This record gives sequence, C-alpha cells and structure tokens, in this order.
Amino acid sequence: MADSGGKDYALGRLVLDYIKAFMWPVVAIIVVLIYQDDVRQILSEREVDIFGLRIGERVEQIESQAMAEIEDLRLLLEAQQAALDAEAAPELRADIETKLQSLENNLSREIARVQVEQQALQAAPPAQRQITVEAEGNRASRAAAAERRGFEALLDREVRTALQAFEEARAIWPDYHNVAEIARLLDRQREQLDSPDSPAWPQLYREILTRYSWGLPEDIRAEIRAGAERAY
Repeated sequence: MADSGGKDYALGRLVLDYIKAFMWPVVAIIVVLIYQDDVRQILSEREVDIFGLRIGERVEQIESQAMAEIEDLRLLLEAQQAALDAEAAPELRADIETKLQSLENNLSREIARVQVEQQALQAAPPAQRQITVEAEGNRASRAAAAERRGFEALLDREVRTALQAFEEARAIWPDYHNVAEIARLLDRQREQLDSPDSPAWPQLYREILTRYSWGLPEDIRAEIRAGAERAY
C-alpha cells in the first residue's frame, strides 16, 4: 500500500509540474474541439467569396496534428510513470518538457501562417487569388511527397537518401513542417548514422519524436515511436 501510495503521489506531483506548461496547448485544443463547428461555419461564410480557400480544412489539419502530439505526450508520461525509479526517468522528463515546448511553438507557427495567408489573399487582386491558392496547394503536395520519402528512408536507416529527400522538401518549402530542422540534423549526424546498426538511430528517432514530429503521417509516427522506445 505504501509503495502504491508513493507512486500515486509521484504521478500527482508530475502532473502538477506540467500543468502550467501544458495548460496553453490543452486550452487551445479544447477550444478547437468544442467550438470547431462554429468556427468553421464562420470561416466558410468568408473563405469562399473572399479567399477561394477552405480555411476550415486547415483548422482541421492543425487540430489533427495537435491531437497526435498530445498522444505522444500521453505515451511519454506513461513511460515516465513506469520508469520512476529507473535511469530513464530523467531523460523522459526532459523529453516531455521538450515536446511541450515544440507543441506550443508549432501551434503558434501554424496559426500565424494561416493568418498571414488570409491577409495575403485578401490583399491580392481577385483574379490572382485562385492562382495563388492552386500554386500553394501544389507546393504543399510536392513538399509533403518529398518529406514522406525522407521519413521512409529514415525508417529504412538510409541516411543519405533521407537527407536528399529532406533537402528537396526544404528547397520546395523551407518552412514546411520541420523539414529544414531535420535536414540540418541529418547533415550533422550522417557519419554516425552511416551504418544501419549504429546506436545513433534510436536516438535520432527519439529526437524527431520530441522535437520535429509536427506533420508526421500517422503510420510513420507509429514506427518512429517504436524506434524511439529503444533509446531509453
């Protein structure tokens, strides 16, 4: 009983430690979840006539990505609870803090990007708006395809192929998700990652999961999670 009570107390302290940092992202997500229909209705009344762009779809994408990030946090918290008396606990705590900061930064960036896009389209001549929307959609599709090739190469432990793909994604759209950050990370570590058997690979997956996971396709995220578990 004493041991159980101690673990409950430790978990309670852990939750309290993170409430302050976690509150802003949680509130943001709750607002989106509760008011998403109202928000989308308001946006849809403006977006087609003014922007020619489905901003509601962007809100849905941001919401989906944020929820995936929160699921990562839940799993990290569970892992830390299971490792309260193990050497991995401090590392997990540091990763949770990094993940929280990454979530806040990415949410802020994505919201700011939507606002900038809205303002740019509103300022553009009406004849130019649809052309701009289609060009941006094409650019996003090409960046996403290169990004996915990069992640698939990482899962195959082919660092040079992955670096080439992320560099391609960065050339197409430097601010797309975390492609620029991942390209720089791979460039720094490519020698350590040259061998598929290198112990640097689980550490790489861990860093991607905690710092650079915004925009990960769900199937890729699941495999990155599994690879990161071996780093602790």
